[in-house]
Formats: sequence, structure tokens, C-alpha cells
Amino acid sequence: MWSKFRLNVGNNQTQAMLSVGVGAYDDSEHVAAIRTGLVKELEAIAKAKGIDLSKADVSSFKSSMVAKRARYSTLQDLDAKRHTEVDMFSGAIVRMGKELGIPTPYNEFTYHMIKALEEKNDGLFEYE
Repeated sequence: MWSKFRLNVGNNQTQAMLSVGVGAYDDSEHVAAIRTGLVKELEAIAKAKGIDLSKADVSSFKSSMVAKRARYSTLQDLDAKRHTEVDMFSGAIVRMGKELGIPTPYNEFTYHMIKALEEKNDGLFEYE
């Protein structure tokens, strides 16, 4: 479960914020750095909870074998103007971080960014 959670927190959300294909993780040190920041916060929380992520599938934070243009589900949701699962991803990391006293600045920013993109899709910023 934490393996999939790590994939969603690191890869899925980063891609959604930037509206880029999976290839961006290999092609941009900046995209990779965002993913790393998100995942490090998740790993700190897992450690504090006694969860051994070394037993998780390592492919959950590496680039996948899908086409570089592939778009994960959170970006697909935003593309389709649907609300995302950000509350279960960065929202959960932020809540757990507060409970455990672990700072989660990457996940806090990500949470607000994706919520703002949802608001944009809902038409909140269509000013006349």
C-alpha cells in the first residue's frame, strides 16, 4: 500500500501540477527535485510510523517503462476537469506530518496547488 502511495505522492502529483508527461522525470532535474522533496517527506512520516519502505517496490519512485508522453491519473482528472484524489495524497501527508511534528512544505504546496487547479477547472477564476 505504501509503495502505491509513494508513487501517487511523488510522481502522480508532480506531473499534475506541471501538466507534463512521464518523461519529464528523466528529462528535468527540476521535475525530479520536486518529486524527491515530496517523497522524502512521505519517507520521514513512514519511518516515524515504523513502516519499513525498504520492503516496498522500488519501482514506485523510479521512472516507469510507459511512454514519455503518458499522463498519470491525477493529471488525467485535471485534464477532464474532474476533482482529484489530492486529499488522499498530499492532504494525508500534511495531516500525518502535523500529527507527528514532521514538516511537509513540499506536500503543503502541492496540496494547495492542485486544489487551486481544481478551482480553476471549476471556473472560479473566469473573470469578466
